Amino acid sequence: MTLSDQSIRDQLEIRSLIENYADAACRRDTSGIVGCLSEDCHWSVPGMKGLENLKGKKQIAETWEGAKALFPFCFLVCVPGYIDIDGNVATARVYTTEILKSPDGSVRNAAGRYDDRLEKLNGKWLFVERIWTMLHQQVSPA
Repeated sequence: MTLSDQSIRDQLEIRSLIENYADAACRRDTSGIVGCLSEDCHWSVPGMKGLENLKGKKQIAETWEGAKALFPFCFLVCVPGYIDIDGNVATARVYTTEILKSPDGSVRNAAGRYDDRLEKLNGKWLFVERIWTMLHQQVSPA
């Protein structure tokens, strides 16, 4: 199978978007996070109170700002496992490893998976839906 130049560019742009999201999370940069999202993005962590159904950049930004006080340290690594591109839409499965430190000193190590939908809007790939599922976690007390 031969990949076109455009297909390769799209793959790289989506991978870069995933990396930019993780970098913004590590830097606790809310504007960097929402810069990766479409205006009406749906972001969800099913089973986590308050994070089950966030809609739009404004609500997502407000939620991220509030979460910064809960986790003064965040380290997130995202690894694409699957990207399928069909024109200007794509789906992706992205595996995550994160370390979150609470103000009390406890640490949560989690492995998870984002199930993503993306669209190329005005020539730029953006997340239109991110649903994160926790696959494993370990909490170490302070």
